[in-house]
Amino acid sequence: MKVSGIQAFWMITIMDIGMTLLMTFTPGLQAAKQDAWVSLLVAGGIALLIAVITTKLVLLHPEQTFIQFSQTIMGKWLGKIVVVVYFVQWYTIIPIVLRQLTDLLQVLLLPKTPSIYIILVMVLIVIYVTYSGGIDGIGRVSEILGPLIFLMVLLVLISSVPNIQWKRLMPFYADSGMAAIVKGSLPSASYLGHAVEFFMISPFLFTPRKGSPYVIWAVAIASFFVLLSIIMVILTVGVNLSSKMWYPFFEMTKKISIFGFIENLDALAVVIWIASVFVKLSIYLFIASYGTAQFLQVQNWKNMIWFIAPVVTAFAFFPQNVSEATGNYLNNYWVPFVLPVNMIGLPLLLLIVGKIRQKNSGY
Repeated sequence: MKVSGIQAFWMITIMDIGMTLLMTFTPGLQAAKQDAWVSLLVAGGIALLIAVITTKLVLLHPEQTFIQFSQTIMGKWLGKIVVVVYFVQWYTIIPIVLRQLTDLLQVLLLPKTPSIYIILVMVLIVIYVTYSGGIDGIGRVSEILGPLIFLMVLLVLISSVPNIQWKRLMPFYADSGMAAIVKGSLPSASYLGHAVEFFMISPFLFTPRKGSPYVIWAVAIASFFVLLSIIMVILTVGVNLSSKMWYPFFEMTKKISIFGFIENLDALAVVIWIASVFVKLSIYLFIASYGTAQFLQVQNWKNMIWFIAPVVTAFAFFPQNVSEATGNYLNNYWVPFVLPVNMIGLPLLLLIVGKIRQKNSGY
């Protein structure tokens, strides 16, 4: 299984952009109000820091996956403890994303469709591409969907220009302050920080040592598009309304009217969402399956799919509603734990220890 640098670029970009647009704007708007765009600048900076740390870390042992080099750097037992921390992240995010997808589609398009059917359809599609194609299959799909997602986001942003009211960006800073801006940046930073998953993808690159620029550019471009999107949400919907909405970006598309003929481009937002969720779930299922197989020393990693898929599908029914699936998970686990520990703390620790070991060993 091999992927190109451009395929890695699109995988990271899609993971970053789709769900950030739909899931993280509301907390940022509630915290920083009309300065939420400044929060996105901070979030982009944090995401780029994560990308730099991750790419420098994988260069220490470019031919090894995270499961392997964490034990090479930290030793067998400490390395395994670090790996288990990431297993918690990988195993919990899949059912949460499945439930978020289901709730959104039921609210917007399929109100009478039982959740189990939506979840099963998506799980079966994800299993198919992961089992039959592996990471290279996911890479090829991402290379096709990525440009299409970009074009749809651009179309939404350009079509929203006639609805702009510049006064909605004012006053600057007066109603928020730095503490509110930083607080508002954390949800978006945690979703833009998916470059950390690159340490499971990098060994599959044709040239693992040359993957860093693709990852950093992926984060930078995704952050830029998300920044433009939240600015447009503030300018068209207004902070008072958008801060009370579950999906402000989606609501913005409803206000679009081109020559009074083309209206309600909300279907584009749904397509962006579904395509992004599909790629994200496929990557996470591959990472979880391949990582678990390496951890347990199972020869055929594909066998783990048949264990992981039913487990995460069952757990997707645990959240009772969209608030529990989105708000509670984001505020109680993803932002306070995954962002500082899994995305920054542990990769930085591994990088420092790895550099020290590398220096002491003289290579």
